[in-house]
Amino acid sequence: MQKYLLSFMFLLGIFGLKAQQKTFCNPINIDYGYTPFEVFSKQGKHRATADPVIVNFKNKLFLFSTNQEGYWYSDDMLDWKFVKRKFLRDNKYIHDLNAPAVWAMKDTLYVFGSTWEQDFPIWKSTNPTKDDWKIAVDTLKVGAWDPAFHYDEDKNKLYLYWGSSNEWPLLGTEVKVNTLQSEGFVKPIVRLKPEDHGWERFGEYNDNVFLQPFVEGAWMTKHNGKYYMQYGAPATEFSGYSDGVYVSDKPLEGFEYQQHNPFSYKPGGFARGAGHGATFEDNYKNWWHISTIFISTKNNFERRLGIWPAGFDKDDVMYCNTAYGDYPTYLPQYAQGKDFSKGLFCRLDVVEL
Repeated sequence: MQKYLLSFMFLLGIFGLKAQQKTFCNPINIDYGYTPFEVFSKQGKHRATADPVIVNFKNKLFLFSTNQEGYWYSDDMLDWKFVKRKFLRDNKYIHDLNAPAVWAMKDTLYVFGSTWEQDFPIWKSTNPTKDDWKIAVDTLKVGAWDPAFHYDEDKNKLYLYWGSSNEWPLLGTEVKVNTLQSEGFVKPIVRLKPEDHGWERFGEYNDNVFLQPFVEGAWMTKHNGKYYMQYGAPATEFSGYSDGVYVSDKPLEGFEYQQHNPFSYKPGGFARGAGHGATFEDNYKNWWHISTIFISTKNNFERRLGIWPAGFDKDDVMYCNTAYGDYPTYLPQYAQGKDFSKGLFCRLDVVEL
């Protein structure tokens, strides 16, 4: 079958015919930043990014990630256009945006970068396909590392979640939509329990009990009136880097552990790991989960990005399917009517040209 497929593709090339591409492969094909940290180049220069966020804004998908001095957008989740942009106003940090928070609120897209201090502005744009940004708030008084904002459109309320630590839990607070500031009422949201959840334990084989694992990568999704608090663990340099989820009917309390955790998990294959991500909806009402992939051939922080089919089952249980995630996966336009819970792997012998 492979012989006939290759022959057919050769004939297409001869006669100048071009087939419509219907699939993508992970890691996704973008121009990853080249050695964003000079100190990490001692083991070998490499391309890398991590901690991705995709937000559907005005029917375009906007992708932000760590230390790229810019961001991407796409109409189809295949062709990503890069917009060069530095969000730092000085040289205080060696990074630009680290694990950025991105959210849409009404007709505006907002961006905020990680910081523990009161030194980073919230940026806004109504036209982010170009480098057209203004400062919405000069500094966010609640310094937040690995931040995630969630705008609850039903209630016209905004919430901030953050944290990256092997000591402290993820935290949450309400942020006033008119001032973009918190009044300081902070609540603990998620704390790791490695003694009960084996996948949260530190180490390549989740067997290191001498160092506490890290909780990070907060992301909130609201579906059918429920709040799905997503988090990454145990650490980005391991194949078992995954995302778990807690569920509540309230945005800042009452979260319960979803029993089939981790819901985003890929410990094997060429592209390993599926942690510190974000869940988004495309223009066809399909759900996807983008996350950090671990490919450490030159450096243990050499990372890429992967996008996986995701969704909610009939019982509103959140899932993500990473099976065959290194192989051709149907793009949103061609995934209509397919069961995302069974994956979107497109075998070569049934590729539609």
